[in-house]
Amino acid sequence: MANIRIIIVDDHLVIREGLKRLLEIDSEMEVIAEAANGMECLDLMEIMPPDVVLIDLKMPGINGLETTRVIRRNYPQVKVIVLTMYDDEELVRKAIHVGAQGYLLKNAKREDLIAAIRHAVQGRSYLDPAITSIVLDQLKQGQQQIPSDEPTLLTRRELEVLQAIVKGLTDREAADRMSISEHTVRSHTKSIFRKLRVRSKSQAAVRALQLKILYE
Repeated sequence: MANIRIIIVDDHLVIREGLKRLLEIDSEMEVIAEAANGMECLDLMEIMPPDVVLIDLKMPGINGLETTRVIRRNYPQVKVIVLTMYDDEELVRKAIHVGAQGYLLKNAKREDLIAAIRHAVQGRSYLDPAITSIVLDQLKQGQQQIPSDEPTLLTRRELEVLQAIVKGLTDREAADRMSISEHTVRSHTKSIFRKLRVRSKSQAAVRALQLKILYE
């Protein structure tokens, strides 16, 4: 398998060096460049576009959200993973909205970081388990409801599929857990996308949080 080419973007040198060492323990990971801010990252990408960009949110100059927006617009094949110290729900929503494929906290375990990168190159989204817990906590407070501007309620089975999406399960894992076929999971997922007016699983997870869709 070809190496996964990564650019690390963070204004702290120690963090960049630490991430590089952690990632390159894995023989499939190759850090091809480091940048201290968004502008440096964009300049580097003109020379050596990577497979994945790991980016902080709060940096001098162009922040991580705006840099992510530009990367996704100009280099749609490049996946972006936010790596930050902020577990703020609004920042999660904004990051997904501008095109981030994943969102991790800086205290994430190495295996979670590697998993997020592998998910990204496979076209799958990844939320830090701590962020997932925040989403799920919101989903479990009270009874299932969708605000009046979303008149079509999700069915109980669709809610189960949505919960699997929030947990980051694959279609196969969700199917096994619910004892249904992958085709049925995909069918429910399409219905969820339509009802929540989203186009991806990561958007569905964030939309669930935004709408406060709650489980019993």
